[in-house]
Amino acid sequence: MSTRLNVALVAEFDLCEKLAEALEQSCLEIEKLSVVELFPFAEEQGIRFNNKSVAQLSLDETEWSDFDYVFFAGELTHATHIAKAASAGCMVIDLKGVCATLNDVPVIVPSVNNEQLISLQRNIVSLPDPQVTQFIFSVSQLAREANLSQVLVTSLLPASYIDSETVSKLAGQTAQLLNGIPLDEEQQRLAFDVFPSTKHTVNLAAQVEKIFPQLPNVIFHQVQVPVFYGMAQTVTLLSDYELDMQSQISAWQGNELVDFNETQLFTPVTNGEAEAGETAKLHIGGLTVVENGVQFWLVADEQRFDIALLGVKLAELVYQKGY
Repeated sequence: MSTRLNVALVAEFDLCEKLAEALEQSCLEIEKLSVVELFPFAEEQGIRFNNKSVAQLSLDETEWSDFDYVFFAGELTHATHIAKAASAGCMVIDLKGVCATLNDVPVIVPSVNNEQLISLQRNIVSLPDPQVTQFIFSVSQLAREANLSQVLVTSLLPASYIDSETVSKLAGQTAQLLNGIPLDEEQQRLAFDVFPSTKHTVNLAAQVEKIFPQLPNVIFHQVQVPVFYGMAQTVTLLSDYELDMQSQISAWQGNELVDFNETQLFTPVTNGEAEAGETAKLHIGGLTVVENGVQFWLVADEQRFDIALLGVKLAELVYQKGY
């Protein structure tokens, strides 16, 4: 592998911007960054990297063998492109867990289960779905040390978790309703309302179990909320015995990517305001002790933190291991 890498981003425009920003701060030596437009950009949209314009390629003109690393943020329906890139010799960083349940693809949350990278066989390594990534990042110590009998996660999913089109629809509906104009009856209402998520996701519980076999039956409740960016989760951990939270709290306090606050609660909106121009973090608060268990609240920008930042850290790990 060359020391300086040719890297491709395969994602929607907003996420490509955040990936490029994270790569600028990384230790990877990048010779050339390109965008492969699996999701076509608007004419005025362009990515910049180190103050230079980034080349944008259509899928038809892409030679995967030209790239060392590919950051792929497609959906399950795009899995054939991951396979083609891997077969051409690219190291594919699967950013949304599309391949996470395949037996020969390791699922890694950086700093949590780096040792599982040894199972890498076919040029593909996955981050789990952002819901799983964010949850796993918050419970790693307890998952290893405590005998958890039941784990419940409620994910409040922003429009950006679905796609950029949903972000635009939410903006349009919000403006329309504020101006007193009713929505068409057949429209799915996004603004000023909540509903169960209808997005197809690769089995979330199976992704958790692949990382922590001792957590086999995590239950995820998924709710679509009228928020543009930023995912919040409530986590409930129950045990047959009283839980000792001190080691987990110490792990939170010792992690530079975690902001644990016992008195202040971040929301997706206040998180976005506070982190403008700053390094993305996972914010944890609202820690409450219940009988033989605990509850707490998580907030992060799922694109900047769960996908872009941790995706780049995963690529750094893969590179350092010589893949």
